[in-house]
Amino acid sequence: MGFMLLLLALLVVLIAFGGGAWSRIKLFQRNRGLARLARYSPRRLWRRGRKKSALQVDLPTIRDFILTLQLSLSLAETLAGALMQAGRQFGDRGVFGQRLTTRVRSQLQVEPEAVIRALAEDFNSEHLTELADRLDIAHEGGLSYSEAVNATLDDIEDEIRINVEKEIERAPTMLTIPMIIGVFFAALALLGFPLLVVMFNSMTGTIQ
Repeated sequence: MGFMLLLLALLVVLIAFGGGAWSRIKLFQRNRGLARLARYSPRRLWRRGRKKSALQVDLPTIRDFILTLQLSLSLAETLAGALMQAGRQFGDRGVFGQRLTTRVRSQLQVEPEAVIRALAEDFNSEHLTELADRLDIAHEGGLSYSEAVNATLDDIEDEIRINVEKEIERAPTMLTIPMIIGVFFAALALLGFPLLVVMFNSMTGTIQ
């Protein structure tokens, strides 16, 4: 009898409080699926396949920008406040800082997420596009802004680490080729110089 009462109480709790949690989980999974499908939309594929944008930004700059957003959000700043802080900090960082400042001034009041989306369009950046997708999910309640920013920052840092490891692996090969060329020409010069002297002396003797 006691077991049946406990089971009944558990069922009541699940009905009372589990509905909202289950709806949130379903919303999160649906938004994740939509974000993944959006990556393969014709518009997105065309944008990736076209020529690179005239505006260029390197990966470390994007990492620093997202890191600034992460730090601001960790201090309980809103996304709009984090973007304003990033705009002040990156204002003198070349073309990226100029575009960021312009986008913050023109689009921040409308929708903070639109600033990231516009920057992704300006620089044709896959990482900024993924951040914008995650922020859209966060806006709908699928996850927090901090989680969206942290996930993108982890992806970028992993890519930077992989690129560094590739450069380290390529370094011996890149150094070996110049060494071989240098030794080859040095040996050729050492062996060829006596031959040239002999030929010169021979030609001089013939002329005389």
